[in-house]
Amino acid sequence: MLVAGWFSFDEVIATVGDELGADTVTRWLTDAGVDHDLAEAPYLGSGVNWRDVDPADYTHLLFVSGPLSGSPLLRELCETFAGSRRWAVNVSVVSEAGRALFDEVWARDADGAARPDLAVEGPTPSAPVVAVAFTPAQGEYGDRTQADRVRGAIEEWLATRALPWFELSMDLFEKPHRRRPVQVEALIRRADVVVSMRLHALVLGVKHDRPVIACDPIAGGAKVTAQAGALGWPVVLPAEEVTGEALDAALEHCLSGQLAGPLRAARARGREADARAREWLTAQLGR
Repeated sequence: MLVAGWFSFDEVIATVGDELGADTVTRWLTDAGVDHDLAEAPYLGSGVNWRDVDPADYTHLLFVSGPLSGSPLLRELCETFAGSRRWAVNVSVVSEAGRALFDEVWARDADGAARPDLAVEGPTPSAPVVAVAFTPAQGEYGDRTQADRVRGAIEEWLATRALPWFELSMDLFEKPHRRRPVQVEALIRRADVVVSMRLHALVLGVKHDRPVIACDPIAGGAKVTAQAGALGWPVVLPAEEVTGEALDAALEHCLSGQLAGPLRAARARGREADARAREWLTAQLGR
């Protein structure tokens, strides 16, 4: 059996739901002892390319998830495997022309009827959620800035390790709306780990009891490294050392449970320093 879907075409971008549907079906086929291949678009980097295989090698074509219509891509696929039994499962029947391309169809919605999508089934993966604060190149540091390289290393690491992450934007204004600190701080509390190229995301991670991988974007170290030192925070990567392997080790350290003490100590140092700053300002006001 060849399992295909909209993820099988280079010409379109499929969705995560399409892949989850395929995961469910291929798991069923494996449990049933059915020999099968998964047809994935070359840009996805895995599976087989349905345009390169010999259609005679397959007795069945199983199309999973998404709309069924008279799309030229869908017609090309079905014509290529005209000698196979063609089934479709977990699909939305958009037109009878699409339904007619298949011998059997299990629709998730058609003719006013609906069934739950296959993505509702399957194992629930466990992975740490990472909040990431990038920074643009900072002109004041001249040729010492390595922000682009550091960001690229972090993005590559997040992608190759398949880590769930979201970006923390620290800017106050993003057209057409103002961003408020409560929004950023609430997001930080929903992360397991913070990866920060910025001083304030480091500070807020510590404030909200989240271990931080501080990545200084400036060669030789600048305000991120200085702030980590002021707080006594130990997980700091110099710009020159931000690599996938270094980030792996730092993430493992952050998830080890060994940083509860350093987090408490960093918050305490922060409170003590804030108290001294208040005393200083009060003294200035009294002069």
